[in-house]
Parts: sequence; C-alpha cells; structure tokens
Amino acid sequence: MKKVYKSFQIAGIEYYEALFIIEQVKVGDRLKLKLEKNNIYDENAIEIFYKKRKLGYIPKSQNYSIAKIMQARWNIFEAFVQKINKDKLEIQVAIFIRQRDD
Repeated sequence: MKKVYKSFQIAGIEYYEALFIIEQVKVGDRLKLKLEKNNIYDENAIEIFYKKRKLGYIPKSQNYSIAKIMQARWNIFEAFVQKINKDKLEIQVAIFIRQRDD
C-alpha cells in the first residue's frame, strides 16, 4: 500500500478554474503537477492541473522538497484528489511517490 508523501488543500484555488469545473472533479482523479517558471512570489511554485485546467498551486509551505526533486527532472510524484468540499471550494490533494518497477 502506498503512503501519502504530502497532503494539502490547493492554494489560490479561488483565482483559477476550479469554480467552473468542481462539479466534474471526483475523489481519486489524477492531477498533473508542473513547475511554474518565473513566479515572482515563489521560486518553488508548482501548478496543479486537472485535465489541462489550472486549479491552483501546492501551498508554499509544502512545495520545497517536491520542487527541488522536479527541478532535478525526476518524475517520481503522483497527485490525486483526496477530498472535495464544493460548498467551500476546497480540494485536498494527496501526493505519492511513484513505486519503482523492479
């Protein structure tokens, strides 16, 4: 069984497309993580996408280790929707480390 590496609520969710697609998002859906270049507020900013639509960011307090590994071009993380609160426009994400194929 996989262990959760990090779990958090998406930051900045109110500024992006979550409001328009939250009815489509389901617990267990896979999310895409992408390093954001030239973010003046956070050099380790990681964007979170659901089917090419930006939902927000990994919170700054949670992104450092993930960003450093992604900057080294290691593709080891898997992100999934863990919980959804549609009334409060909150999406909680679970990050796992991909298992090696031995």
